Amino acid sequence: MENFDLVIIGGGIVGTATFSEAVRLGINTCLLEEANDVSAYATKANSGIVHSGYDPIPGSLMAKFNLEGNKMYKDMCKRLGVDYLECGTLTVSNEEGREKLLALKERGEQNGVPGLRIIEKDELRKMEPNLNPNMTIALFAPTGGVVSPYSVCIGLAEEGMINGGTVKLKFKVSSITKQSDGTYVLSDGEKSVQAKYVINCAGPNSSDVNKLVGAKTFDMHYVKGEYILLDKSTKGYITHPIFPLPTPVSKGILANITVHGNIMFGPTAVECEKDDRSVTVESIANIKSQVSGTMDSPNFKKTIKLFAGIRVKAGKDFEIAEDEKNKNFFYAVGICSPGLTAAPAIAKYFIEKLQEKGIKTHKINFKKRTPYINTEHMSEKELDELIKKNPNYGKIVCRCEHISEGEIIDALNSPLKPVSIDALKRRVRPTMGRCQGSFCIPKLIRIMANERRLKKEKVLQDQDGSELVVGDIKKGGPYED
Repeated sequence: MENFDLVIIGGGIVGTATFSEAVRLGINTCLLEEANDVSAYATKANSGIVHSGYDPIPGSLMAKFNLEGNKMYKDMCKRLGVDYLECGTLTVSNEEGREKLLALKERGEQNGVPGLRIIEKDELRKMEPNLNPNMTIALFAPTGGVVSPYSVCIGLAEEGMINGGTVKLKFKVSSITKQSDGTYVLSDGEKSVQAKYVINCAGPNSSDVNKLVGAKTFDMHYVKGEYILLDKSTKGYITHPIFPLPTPVSKGILANITVHGNIMFGPTAVECEKDDRSVTVESIANIKSQVSGTMDSPNFKKTIKLFAGIRVKAGKDFEIAEDEKNKNFFYAVGICSPGLTAAPAIAKYFIEKLQEKGIKTHKINFKKRTPYINTEHMSEKELDELIKKNPNYGKIVCRCEHISEGEIIDALNSPLKPVSIDALKRRVRPTMGRCQGSFCIPKLIRIMANERRLKKEKVLQDQDGSELVVGDIKKGGPYED
């Protein structure tokens, strides 16, 4: 059994943010994740918006952590070496929605959001000329931004690892035993770890994890958000995330930008089962209808991907606390939107509480994470020099995203090594372009098999059981000469 000062359950954005925060303070920390990669569930299918904080109810935990997290994001992304797009957000309406926009502005000001202002028609047209002509007024929140949620999550996990933290993947906590000395033993049925302090950030499974130790449980509700992703050729159609007026159920179906240049529409908000990530014809029709009411002539013919993610709710606010019955057992339950924005602030809160409880910290020799090489952003001279050192950077594997074999091999040998095509995709973007892997997947299988010294039949698309190849049609197959 391995011993740690702190064990964190869950490798989503809150878990990895807390992991990194703890490790940077010298806390001997282990992160447990049931999937074969971090950011594998809700985090990977997130809109990627760093919310300014005008929407949460004043005085709520959502409002508190949203505002604090927003202030932390830019510096955190700079430290991690991941993209952060400072763009602001727009919530748009026709003239009938003016009073609701003014109420949102007032709520945001109560929450402490700086710079909120009402944009009138002429200025709005200059900012976003492709809005539906019926949209004549907007609330502009200049502190809103956009990130790649999985890039941030992976960056935080890697930062923790290179500074001495431990990440254990494919570790689904099935039992938690409280010892007589107050420490907790967590097991997946085969392996066990032990720690005095535990933080449960298990997302959709967080209430179930609480139940394992007799902690407070919650009535969990699962909401599916479906998206339409457009090709990069639509870049420039909008330059801000554009929200409709929010409803009691969600922030609405929006037109969104990404840090990589795609346009994205969604999400829906459909009550669902915990593992339902299906995309329905009805929901896609709803997205198209709603977006067409906000935008002028959105080009849905440029669609390259439909996908869905699950967000979890446990009431009207976040549930973040130390359990009353179990000393040193903390939980974050019901972390729906604005959970991505709130994550670094929630992490800071947890670590402050642990310090109050007496957890040991010490100064470390901090090692800065090295970002992945991106040859597409290099000058011709820089790329020539790189290829001279390593010819693999001149071999393009993913034509849509211009990703070289060198970048893929680097990612495969990164601190948190990807074990599937999807995990590789979340690091350096192969299969994320127009063809969605039609051309590059055979090459990716070959490279991954070579680097991992695996049979091609063992290369996964995503989680266990998603092997892509069943056999060779030549060697040992029906077309062998």
